[in-house]
Amino acid sequence: MSPTAVPNRLALAISLALFGLSVHADDTALPVVNVTAEHRSEDLQKTPLAISAFDEKALEDKQINSVRDLAGQVPNLTLSRQSISYSAQTYGIRGIGETDPIQEAAVAVYADDLYIPRAISSMLDFNDVERVEVLRGPQGTLYGRNSSAGAIRVITRDPTQETRGFVELGAGNYDAQNARLLISGPLVDNALFGSFSAIRLSRDGTVSDPTRSKDVNNVDIQSYRGKLRYKPVDSPWDVQLTLAGTFDRGDTTSYTPFDANGHFDKFKSYSSLDPKNRLDQGSSVLRAIYAINDNLNFKSVTAYSAFHQPVDYDNSGQAALIQNNLILYKQNYATQEFQLNGDYDDFSFSTGVYLYREKFDADRDNLTYSIARNRVIGQGQYSTTNTESYALYGQGTYKLTQQLSLIAGLRFTREHKNFDFTNYAINTDRQITGTNFTAESSKSWQSTSPKIGFEYAWTPHLNQYAYVAKGFKAGGYDNRAPTQAAAEQAFSPEDVTTWETGVKGDFFDQRLRANVALFYNDYKDLQTNAYDPALGVSLRTNVGRAHTYGVELETLTALSRDLQLTANVGYLQSKYDDFQNASGAGVDANGKQLVFSPRWNASVGLNYTIPAGLPGTWLAGTDAQFQTKSYANALNDDIQEIPQQTFWNANTRYISGDGHWTTTLAVKNLLDRAYPQSVGYVPSSGARYYSVNDPRTLLLTVRYDL
Repeated sequence: MSPTAVPNRLALAISLALFGLSVHADDTALPVVNVTAEHRSEDLQKTPLAISAFDEKALEDKQINSVRDLAGQVPNLTLSRQSISYSAQTYGIRGIGETDPIQEAAVAVYADDLYIPRAISSMLDFNDVERVEVLRGPQGTLYGRNSSAGAIRVITRDPTQETRGFVELGAGNYDAQNARLLISGPLVDNALFGSFSAIRLSRDGTVSDPTRSKDVNNVDIQSYRGKLRYKPVDSPWDVQLTLAGTFDRGDTTSYTPFDANGHFDKFKSYSSLDPKNRLDQGSSVLRAIYAINDNLNFKSVTAYSAFHQPVDYDNSGQAALIQNNLILYKQNYATQEFQLNGDYDDFSFSTGVYLYREKFDADRDNLTYSIARNRVIGQGQYSTTNTESYALYGQGTYKLTQQLSLIAGLRFTREHKNFDFTNYAINTDRQITGTNFTAESSKSWQSTSPKIGFEYAWTPHLNQYAYVAKGFKAGGYDNRAPTQAAAEQAFSPEDVTTWETGVKGDFFDQRLRANVALFYNDYKDLQTNAYDPALGVSLRTNVGRAHTYGVELETLTALSRDLQLTANVGYLQSKYDDFQNASGAGVDANGKQLVFSPRWNASVGLNYTIPAGLPGTWLAGTDAQFQTKSYANALNDDIQEIPQQTFWNANTRYISGDGHWTTTLAVKNLLDRAYPQSVGYVPSSGARYYSVNDPRTLLLTVRYDL
């Protein structure tokens, strides 16, 4: 498929939608979707920012059961369909992202009120989810932890007086066995409520490893969440304690080697290393809301989270030892946030104070075969990063007229990091044989991030917004520094300035919803790996400037009472304006496309309520996603190309007449396509490897609701 075919197909889909609207005069209007992106419940169509929202029905219709299932569903959201482990996930929005899973992300991920700072443990499975919101563009004036590219918010249901519950069991190919459980309701009538949810997912490996005579890339995960909520009738207090835990025992990803022409064996790896992984992650969040009056509330969120994860993985996919990484990750962090939120007739605002303290340990043993030395070289890199940060932020909207409103926001962030690093010499048995060097360093940064814009209501169902905002991504240190000088050299914050305008409209008696956004990002001091001539090594550092711009279109159409069409498209232009020494002295990436930034991405979906005359409800859905090629490195080398790819999914559900039983058959990657999701190439060892998406999977589930 050529890039020009994407807009042509989208135009065809919209034409079909309009034709359907003209034929079916009795179509029902699309439902209002309320979001809380600005800390108050408001209509998605009146929220002045680019936001994709999936309510419970949309998640079920599209069988989006995890964050990873959002891949291809949101314009210009880059979300790899395979990561270093099942529970880890990297993200990018509009060309801005973070590909290193141990660095703090540019896209903030929230599980309810809990901020998840790194890719590790950020791949969330869904259970009793009320809504998922994907916010594109800087969000620092609305949220405690700054996010330069955007935010993903997974919002689960809070317990109430209503008694709810379900049990869901599933089975599929590759011996998949899934279970989900929920019980929620009152503990003390009209005062104290509780809920408990659990997920258990397992699946055999989908990649064959002849060297070890077994299948790898299996899934074995458990996740639990409990909520205790105190909200008496006629009391201004709403206090909730949430405890959650995730335990991942699945494999780390086994990579697939490829030859110089990009050829590879579909769903095969030849690694001799046991892909060890053992993530234990837990969190507690205490949220307290006090309603001062009908227009004003005070909110406090106190959170603590920690994980411990030993991981072993092979970075080549070959039977011979080329590069093995044997790592222990540890993290613990605490946050405290205070908010004051107001919503009046002509003025609404949200303002807050945010405190963040984190300790992150990365103990890494590398065993790498050196062609030049014809032997395996061992190196241990043990680091501790301590972070302390605080921020003041706020954003307000003031109605100048009944149609025109002014938006203004401001954020101040101060951040301090202490970094301890030791580089050891180790043997092939991972025993320390000496110390190469040690380093200690500390650095502080601060940033002021403003936002100014407006929103205008052309009609009750047609709204426009525009803004300019600055985003900030904290500085830090290189956890893989090759020398003492490199370990002591901090990289500075990454700054992005975003210009955006968008139009949101409901048409044809609210049977066609179309939202379009145009954006331009100008960012400097990019954080990435590059060669530093002064130090004579490659390290994580700041390089020059880059820009991205594009268009995003999201549509939802009620073709009839029983048939809905979604059609989304994203167009993204990205370019490094100044990126010197990208791959060695004098090797620049100026004018090249940013990594993992496909030019076009699009999705189309249909959901149909089949009029079969059965006592219950029979539904069917299908969706397809497409993206053009991108690159895994800044030089856009052919060997680092990620080819264009298309995925097709389908599902059907039957809901019994009493609403208690739901049976679902879902197929992911219906065409059984295998595409590289990331590329690794190490010239010094000759290692070439891909991570590849999952093959076609089928899952049959039966659910009983109370």
